[in-house]
Amino acid sequence: MSYWTDALSTGLRTDSGTNSEVVVTQSANGASNKTNELNQQAAEVADFANPMEDLTNLKVRFLAVLNHEIRTPLSGIMGMTDLLLETRLDDEQREYVSAARSCAETLFEVLNATLEYSALSSGRVRLEDAEFHVAETIGTALAEHQFKADAKGVRLTTVIDAGVPKIVVGDALRVRQVLSHLISNGIKFTPQGEVEVRVSPGPVADNGQGPAANKKMTLQFRVRDTGIGIAADQLAHIFDSFRQLDSGLSRSYAGLGLGLALVEKLTTLMHGSIRAESTVGQGSSFFVDLPFQLSELHMPGEHAAETVDSAAARILLVEDNEVAQRIFSHVLRRGKYLVECSTSGQDAIRAASRRTYDLILMDLQMPGMNGIDTTLKLRTIPGYENIPVIALTANSAEEHRVLAQEAGMQGYLVKPIPSDELLASVAHFLRKS
Repeated sequence: MSYWTDALSTGLRTDSGTNSEVVVTQSANGASNKTNELNQQAAEVADFANPMEDLTNLKVRFLAVLNHEIRTPLSGIMGMTDLLLETRLDDEQREYVSAARSCAETLFEVLNATLEYSALSSGRVRLEDAEFHVAETIGTALAEHQFKADAKGVRLTTVIDAGVPKIVVGDALRVRQVLSHLISNGIKFTPQGEVEVRVSPGPVADNGQGPAANKKMTLQFRVRDTGIGIAADQLAHIFDSFRQLDSGLSRSYAGLGLGLALVEKLTTLMHGSIRAESTVGQGSSFFVDLPFQLSELHMPGEHAAETVDSAAARILLVEDNEVAQRIFSHVLRRGKYLVECSTSGQDAIRAASRRTYDLILMDLQMPGMNGIDTTLKLRTIPGYENIPVIALTANSAEEHRVLAQEAGMQGYLVKPIPSDELLASVAHFLRKS
């Protein structure tokens, strides 16, 4: 077997002044073998990575299916127990129904935390900036936990300081998630007393280039509870994933230990910061500072109550699930809206062709024509180019939210949807339209 080499010869002058020649040789066969070895290693890594990527995609799909299949019946359970609690019940019956409702809400929180943590950990969450009402967002977050707070006798209060703009530009969903986890945490560790959400204005950053839309303001959200407090040696670890209090307390305040970890991840995603203060036996306060862009038409000012006349508002509810349809229609009629129901996308198109509705609530997953395709078809009907369409779905996956937005849906509500949240969202989009 023959070998060949490359040789490089160069002259050098030594310290003594004599010339010396250095010859450097390299085996071409050796370099080739090394290249082949590296290529083989790269192939092995690729062979290993492909199954791992497939496994990750499988996990994402599994969680999406699990998400939808659990949320749908859970939404029905929570909605129907809410309706049942509005009927005449004796004290014993009310106690049993309230306990069932509380258990369903706990299950929902566990499901939510698991799915949110998975999405954030995999980097599949992206921010969607748009104008939103600060007070409405806080109110919606509080409404999610009103039942549990009432059951414990914990008061939920809100304070909006002077100088906080009514409307800012940011990701309302992520802000609400942060507040929701902090409110839930406060209720959980407060045997009696109150949980207060307070928002205060920070400095306005002006880049000196003109309109208000170029200005940014930091808002500080403080969630304060009068609960059991957190020991100083544990305070530094409360944002760790799956972190619990000591074993003695864990039995009384069980949970996944993901809520505060999610708050920190979401806050970081929004380029904000979070810190906590606590005194054992007196309660805890969480401070979240988040930057927002100011809306050009809504500079900082005093909050004023806004109302929307719902007397003439006609809503089309497109929902194939009979239980969900009954719950949503009851809530909307209680809000004094005129409601008509369709059970399929095709039925909704026929209804919209006959008359004009002021707003449409659209389920996303329906047999035949789904909610996305139905919305795209609706936008081709004269008069429906700008009618608000709000998605109703049991799927919280980010990609579905993006699809809904691209199809022309202005809102996106994930089941189970609290009554106050549904009514607030409807009022918001009717007011905008």
